[in-house]
Amino acid sequence: MTRLRHLPALLLVSSILAAAPAVVRPERMDDAATIRLGLERLGVLGSALYVAAHPDDENTAMISWLASGRLVRTGYLAVTRGDGGQNLIGNEKGELLGVIRTLELLEARRIDGGEQFFTRAIDFGYSKTPEETLRIWGKERILGDFVRVIRMFRPDVIVTRFPPDGSGGHGHHTASAILAEEAFRLAADPGAYPEQVGRYGTWQARRIFWNSWRPAETTGLVAVDLGEFNPMLGRSYTELAGESRSMHKSQGFGAAERRGSLLNYLELRGGAPAADDPFEGIDLSWRRVRGGETIPPILERARAAFHAEDPSAIVPHLIEMRHAIQALPAHGRWEIETVERKLQELDELIRQAAGIWIEAVAPVPAGVPGTSVATRLTVVNRSRLPLLAWTAAPQGGAIRSEPIAYNQPWAPTIEIAIPEGAPFTHPFWLRQAHDDGAWRIVDSSLIGLAVEPEPLRLPLVLEIDGEPVGFEIPVTYRWTDPVLGERYRTFEIHPPATANVESGVLLFPEAEEKVVRVLIKAGPQAVRGIVRPVIPEGWGVRPASIGFELGEAGAEQVVAFTLTPPEEAAEGDLSILIDPEGWSTPYFLSRLPLDYPHIPVQTLLPHATASLIRADVRRRGERIGYVMGAGDEVPEALRQMGYEVALLTDEEIGSGDLGSYDAIVIGVRAYNTRKRLGALQRRLFDWVERGGTLVTQYSTLDRDLPETIGPYPLKISRDRVTVEESPVEILSPRHPVASAPNRITEADFERWVQERGLYFPNEWSSEYEPVLAMFEPGEDEKRGSILVARHGRGVFIHTSIAFFRQLPAGVPGAYRLFANLVSARNGEPDADD
Repeated sequence: MTRLRHLPALLLVSSILAAAPAVVRPERMDDAATIRLGLERLGVLGSALYVAAHPDDENTAMISWLASGRLVRTGYLAVTRGDGGQNLIGNEKGELLGVIRTLELLEARRIDGGEQFFTRAIDFGYSKTPEETLRIWGKERILGDFVRVIRMFRPDVIVTRFPPDGSGGHGHHTASAILAEEAFRLAADPGAYPEQVGRYGTWQARRIFWNSWRPAETTGLVAVDLGEFNPMLGRSYTELAGESRSMHKSQGFGAAERRGSLLNYLELRGGAPAADDPFEGIDLSWRRVRGGETIPPILERARAAFHAEDPSAIVPHLIEMRHAIQALPAHGRWEIETVERKLQELDELIRQAAGIWIEAVAPVPAGVPGTSVATRLTVVNRSRLPLLAWTAAPQGGAIRSEPIAYNQPWAPTIEIAIPEGAPFTHPFWLRQAHDDGAWRIVDSSLIGLAVEPEPLRLPLVLEIDGEPVGFEIPVTYRWTDPVLGERYRTFEIHPPATANVESGVLLFPEAEEKVVRVLIKAGPQAVRGIVRPVIPEGWGVRPASIGFELGEAGAEQVVAFTLTPPEEAAEGDLSILIDPEGWSTPYFLSRLPLDYPHIPVQTLLPHATASLIRADVRRRGERIGYVMGAGDEVPEALRQMGYEVALLTDEEIGSGDLGSYDAIVIGVRAYNTRKRLGALQRRLFDWVERGGTLVTQYSTLDRDLPETIGPYPLKISRDRVTVEESPVEILSPRHPVASAPNRITEADFERWVQERGLYFPNEWSSEYEPVLAMFEPGEDEKRGSILVARHGRGVFIHTSIAFFRQLPAGVPGAYRLFANLVSARNGEPDADD
């Protein structure tokens, strides 16, 4: 290794470094077929943008066909990040689920070859009309995001998943098509969203299609066979699509990899007509760029030189092409951006063809601002081409290799400084409190993006066969999982310490003090300091602060505060202020790791807070058996009410002693996710008949759903009440579920979130008695939200109310009502009620 004080060549490639793409997956190297496909992609200068409402709405087969069949740059614009959906793999909801679904989309795009974009719109749950959707999102705001992405991406063709006529069902679906068609026209208008024009210019896509589903009449539609087989990939586009769609694991969307012809049809919605090809009349070759006719002959020579046994044979031709592209007299925004992007593709293809492995690995997963990390840069030359490498040195100048021999690593260790003011690693759209229907993003340059670039990158120049090529390598952390093997994660920037309150909701059913525990965890190094609870007016806390001392990275300490609630009903937030020694500004941050094997591991740093609820919540009984469902935090809510909760296994349901439980609760979508549950029903119903109380929560329609989930017939439907402020009528105020042990009133239905309930039964036998009527605006009343039936000496209750959202959100009335459900005894109220 040679340290150079002056390196003019590094300055010569500085412009390359500025535009170079990150090596997003350092563990991935392309095989010969993928390199050959990349060679073909260099000759294509077109683009297409697919548009839909949510993660999992996209037609992954169409994206695969566009990206790997037509070889055009392909993007997917999802209006939302899916925050309003449900989670089949964990308990994350809302904004946390949106992070998971964002990462799932990025993994899907990694498979099908697309890029990923978003607007600022929040997924607020099911919407029955596009009018409601656009009102909540703020139509002009989200339309501006559509226009921004189109101007930024510059697609030749736009394809929508849904039509604007409402036949797509969900109001979000229809709204996505309405916005896309308006943005198709407005993106070319300099008077529309003029604040964007200076940065992105304007753009008119040639045409916009609707990806029609199985039309009865195909005359006038453009047919596309998405089932075509790609011999270079060894797969059809529908096979790629199945793998890509199966990344939506949090939604349970594992998909088959279909083989054989699959025709899709595109219906023109705007722009120039097309008869046989969505890109009809669009020149996708280098002729689109001034002077571009010099490129195809070089590309042809590279094709002729390609050999699967030695892809590096094409590198001299790629270097020749690189010089030719750099010499093009590109003018205008589109030409300049296209040439820069093709240079980036070309540089990565040169690296792949030369078989050059590069990575920058830190010894720890995170660092604190103002410190440095000793990063090991590794470059391995796995071709016979001459290779040199150099990178910036910490004190200026550069660190340069000797000629790197075949299959021998060059691996210097470089201290990389983390700037004092570096922001902590956290999803950029979650850094500010959101508006009613959209995320608040202060830095407008991030609007439209899926995620931010990695926080630390190392500049690297590879001199490949005499040609200097610049890259920026993201700093990663690598470890070995005993089951999954080698794994990578992005190096993160963390605070010195974090504080996690023991529960996200702290319920005070009576005006009695409660001890609240807080977990203090050190960041990447030892730390000491003070934590202070911040409480609303009217609440009391002692002590006012507690010191902590953590002697090593990741060390933990539990501290306890005693909170005293007010006498009367009250709500507020407990926040934990962390003041580390030597740190200039105290902060409120907790630590939440996301670790699922199908997406990259990352740590979120949300506000260190918990909801405080002082509400009169009475209960009966002491012990509850709970059958866990999907995305289910109801057991913790029951513990906050004062219950002892046992999570029941299938074996315990089938042969255990159920007599010790005052009530048993079937969790959210448990019938959908626990297939043995249907076969175990009879034992639960027998337990009810002997005097037990069984509460079942909502399930979705599923082919494996039992014929009835109650002891008497009831039929699950798709009925729902999506407006959380919808009126609720208590059909019989003296009904035990409405009166004991908590008397339920209209006030208990205030401040609900996202929806009232979903998948209500719409038919049931006479043994069931409905308790509530709910009124969706413009629709008939729905009485299936709570159904109660006596069965022998016990009580069976089915509820489709979205308690799984209301309880973690800290809705007092939801606690009072759910306490009534699990407290039901023989359908009779207490004597003093």
